[in-house]
Amino acid sequence: MSFNFNFFKKHQAEFKNTLYSFYQPIVDIATGDVIGYEALARSDKEMPAEMFRRAYEKGTVIPFDFHCLESAIKVLPELQDGQCLFLNIEPLTLEQAFFQGKEGEEFLKGLKAYCNKVVFELTEGVKKSDFAFIQRGVEFIRAFGYRFALDDIDDISVKTSQLVSLRPDFLKIDLQLVQGIASNYLNQQIVREMVHLGRVNGSEMVAEGVEHPSDLEFIRNMGIRYGQGFFFAKPARELILSLQLPEE
Repeated sequence: MSFNFNFFKKHQAEFKNTLYSFYQPIVDIATGDVIGYEALARSDKEMPAEMFRRAYEKGTVIPFDFHCLESAIKVLPELQDGQCLFLNIEPLTLEQAFFQGKEGEEFLKGLKAYCNKVVFELTEGVKKSDFAFIQRGVEFIRAFGYRFALDDIDDISVKTSQLVSLRPDFLKIDLQLVQGIASNYLNQQIVREMVHLGRVNGSEMVAEGVEHPSDLEFIRNMGIRYGQGFFFAKPARELILSLQLPEE
């Protein structure tokens, strides 16, 4: 099955660098099974942050965001039963393109056959966005049967609590809190509160940046179900269907 949206067509000349996607597995810590993949935009000439910085400067971030989404979704037919694809989406795109009559509606309708396999992952900039717009966008996405995740959660502020009140299907804990957590008491306390917040709101937790066995063991004992990071696998151009995990 092919997906042909071409939302970025009139801006195509501005996106000179070849864009493609890498995919990093998200793993069930208890079983080692791959339950999903985060799609990551890549280019041979620029880092992702630089590509998005330029797009914001030129006012083309929304078509560029759709350009990244179109690159990422090509693997949807390859997903196995029970697996899902996490698609990063900029807050501005959610606010301005995901409502009736806009590009987001067309995108959601075009992927309807895969709605149970797609999780829209709201990037960290969501904390600076107007809550009412984010809430509207999330409700719009969910009305079509899609799920959503909050990415890079790194604090337990009032804004974070407000966003978590939207009951995201997944909360992704920022790697800065996860790396070295086995010996960092402050981060342990922050993550414990995050886990509690997630449970209260019915969200599954994903620990990002898992690299060391001691950190993996700690988050497992906290009751965090899913992990993502180099301990499991680095991002790859092709889907990694099964893992050979190192000894802990």
